[in-house]
Amino acid sequence: MDETVPARRPAPTRVRTADQAAAVVGRIGVAQVQLGRLKAAAEVAVAQAKLAYEEAAAPLRAKVSADTELLRGYFEANRASLLTGGKKSVALATGTMGLKKAPPKLVVADAGALLTLLEADRKLRRFIRTKNEVDQAALLAEPKVAATIDGVTIEGGDDAFYVKPLTVAAA
Repeated sequence: MDETVPARRPAPTRVRTADQAAAVVGRIGVAQVQLGRLKAAAEVAVAQAKLAYEEAAAPLRAKVSADTELLRGYFEANRASLLTGGKKSVALATGTMGLKKAPPKLVVADAGALLTLLEADRKLRRFIRTKNEVDQAALLAEPKVAATIDGVTIEGGDDAFYVKPLTVAAA
């Protein structure tokens, strides 16, 4: 016996009436709600995966830190015999340990006071950076003047079509 599924009427390729427009806006609203749910579910899955990772990684991090301190103690106690001939590292059967130069780090307690001090001394002004850049907000605030400047074009500003379906906040 051949069962036929009733043919579903295809969505109109053009909206011709206000009722059709309302139906399309409704479909858009339903799809947006479904997209929101999918995004929320993905965010929950990512958060759960991060939590599981952090829980699994915490004891391993603690073990690495403790073992590193054990090696640091051995290295410091035997530094003279391990680093001969200007060497900075020691090759072991399972890896390498050694010293490396940490990059210098600048710490400024009060940036405002430092800037004032640098500005006051001509010899120290070279440590002040001056940044010149186009103020795009000012140009957009005066589009008629801005459009007369070579190399400046004001684009957009046209009406943009939008659809905003009615939504009910999820509880």
